[in-house]
Parts: sequence; C-alpha cells; structure tokens
Amino acid sequence: MKKGLLIFPIMIFVLFACSPTVQTSLPTATLQPALSSIATETPASSTSTGGCPSETTDLKLFMNANDGYCFLYPIGYASSPPYMVIINPNGISGGDSLPGDAVVIVNAEAASGRTAAQVADEQIAEAGEGFNITRTEIMIEGKQAIVVDGLPGQDPWREVFIVGNDRLYILFFDPWVPAADGFSELERLYSSVIASFHVLPPLP
Repeated sequence: MKKGLLIFPIMIFVLFACSPTVQTSLPTATLQPALSSIATETPASSTSTGGCPSETTDLKLFMNANDGYCFLYPIGYASSPPYMVIINPNGISGGDSLPGDAVVIVNAEAASGRTAAQVADEQIAEAGEGFNITRTEIMIEGKQAIVVDGLPGQDPWREVFIVGNDRLYILFFDPWVPAADGFSELERLYSSVIASFHVLPPLP
C-alpha cells in the first residue's frame, strides 16, 4: 500500500469488535437489483487522453495518473486528490470522524498476481464467522469486480475490489447505511464511479 494512502483510511477503517449476528454461511452471489442496473450502464464517451470518460454537464473527471485510474463523480461533490471524493465536506482532517457526510476512497497497490476475488475472499475469511457479510460479483470495464458489504469496522462501508494491469484497486464507500438520511447522495456517487471507473495504461 502506498505510504500516502495510509493517513486517512487507517483512521476510519480500524477494525473493532462488532456484535455478531447469526449467519451460518457467507452468500457468494447475491445479486442486488441496484448493482445489476449499475453494472450494465453505458459509460460516458472516452477522451483521447488515456481512455478516461468525458466530463458531462453533471459529472466531473477524477484522475490519478500515478496510481493508474480515473472515474466520473457528480458535480457539487468535493474532489480531494489524490484518492478521495467527499460529499458535503465539514473541514475535519483527522481523528475518528469523516471529513464530510460520506466519502469514496480509492486504495491502489500491487496485485502481485492475485485476482479481485482472491483478495475479497481473503478479507472475508480474516473477518471470521458471525458477521452479516455479503459478496457480489459484477463487471467493471469488462473486468471482474467483487462488491463486499458487512466487513467489520468503525463504520459500515462497502468495498469494491478490482484488478487491472496487475494493480489492485479497493474502493471504500463510507458510511454505507441504506436506511440513513441522505444515503441517496452516496448511492449516486457509487453509481457514477462504478459505471465510469477506468484503469489507465501503465506510465512509461
């Protein structure tokens, strides 16, 4: 994991003991309707620069050339390079609180030959039994991606695992609480990111 990526994710993604729920096995292919519709959306037309999707009147481009990815996010949300987009920033830059109402954080590291499924399954196995974890397979840009909900942590979040050019990308959407007020804003961010996520060619 890159040194620069450790600052914020570690503060909000420290695992803690959660009250276990009864579950005898982990679902491995629970296709949620929202995921199904998002995964089949047509990405925006690509530009000639690295194949990133084009900005629209409603969406802006977020690009991290060093880590090799780009995506679109809704106008009005705050870009926080090099790896984060924030909904309604609150000015908090440390501690246990989020820097806004919700965020997407992208972590990039070497895949070292691992697939997205292998990494996701490793994290599920490490969590152990007793958590209401769901695992769903989707396609992003023609690549296998694994969506995992329910891994234990300080906040409930959704993780999306993708591998491209032997680089592992883990997208954290936090807090993932569908019943919460304002959740539709994070859902909108999730939809735009998943529909437009693009892995850039390796730098020369």
